[in-house]
Amino acid sequence: MFIDHQVAQKIVTRAMKIIEHNVNVMNHLGEIVGSGDEQRIGSFHTGALNVLSRKSKIGFDTQQANALTGVQQGLNLPIVYNGEIIGVVGITGKPNDVSKYADLVVMTSELMVEQSAISAQVQWDKRQQENVICRLIQGDIEKSSLFDDRIERLNIDLNIPRIAVVIDVRSAQTQQDLPLATLQSILRLLDNNNAYKLLAITCPTQIVILKPIKLKSDQWDEEQTQVQLEHLCELLAKHYQLHFKVSTGQYFPHLTGLAKSYRSALQVLSAGKQSLPDNVLYSPKALALDVILNDQLNNWSADKVLAGYQKLAANDKKGVLVKTLNVFFHHNADFGLTANALHIHRNTLRYRLDKIDHILNIQLSNIDDLMQLYFASKLATLKLGSTQH
Repeated sequence: MFIDHQVAQKIVTRAMKIIEHNVNVMNHLGEIVGSGDEQRIGSFHTGALNVLSRKSKIGFDTQQANALTGVQQGLNLPIVYNGEIIGVVGITGKPNDVSKYADLVVMTSELMVEQSAISAQVQWDKRQQENVICRLIQGDIEKSSLFDDRIERLNIDLNIPRIAVVIDVRSAQTQQDLPLATLQSILRLLDNNNAYKLLAITCPTQIVILKPIKLKSDQWDEEQTQVQLEHLCELLAKHYQLHFKVSTGQYFPHLTGLAKSYRSALQVLSAGKQSLPDNVLYSPKALALDVILNDQLNNWSADKVLAGYQKLAANDKKGVLVKTLNVFFHHNADFGLTANALHIHRNTLRYRLDKIDHILNIQLSNIDDLMQLYFASKLATLKLGSTQH
């Protein structure tokens, strides 16, 4: 542990709020790295070397101070961390006058050094955790003693079944990248919840959580996870003004499954943004079909399926038939619910559906024709969404 300027200056500021004397902090080389007198920062303090070599406090009166380089009268005391002297704190003034502050200033210095060391260790652990998470979601899990040591030291249990959860987070005003400080603040908020301990910033718009899940007879309890993530969305909305989307990956067993889960979460996120842009939470169960169709958007087969839907739109100048069809699908092809939703008579609904049959030369009563047109409507929605992102 070394005392740098940032830590030293914090010690000086804190100590000088308590006592009415200048305070200097010297590092293990005798260099003044913090001082109430900015002009002294960076200069050499030979008195500090005497303290470091003798490992005890030393007072210098005016005559003694003048005989040394960079020294003023005062009391100089060792700063100890983990049983080792790592620096010196000096109080300017007559030794007898400032000695009453010695214990207080030393205690303040050592507490702040310890606090800084703990903070540095936490930050180091966070960086190591992010490295581990990135390796896991990229599928880079080749065994090595260094990787195993990190897992053990960070107390990560990789035997717990987990899924990848992707949080796509952006500025509410611009929908662009968030400042790093805001991302780190979100991480601290989530880190306080035990369910989201294993998480990392993977890019300026993305946070990934490797979330523990419960299995029932080796099957993922997706409903429970969905409820938990609804609470996560509420938490984010309560504390921040953000534009965010939360996407759940599919569960795959074994450690290699985490990379698959991450890729599936990205697929679900992409499909969800296009087909359900107003939603903030997307799941594999709700969007599995959309993911399949989204993967086929640029395939010739998608164009073939879309041709019929596009033909209908071209022959439906007022959009009445397309709207009717979409409401029909939304209500699971139920005549009564569809007619009520459109505020029309069932016979009017029958007339419109027959007109669709005639234009496309199909029969909606035929399950194959119905499903193909349903897929076409979803493809059209996905295609439209893809042009807006």
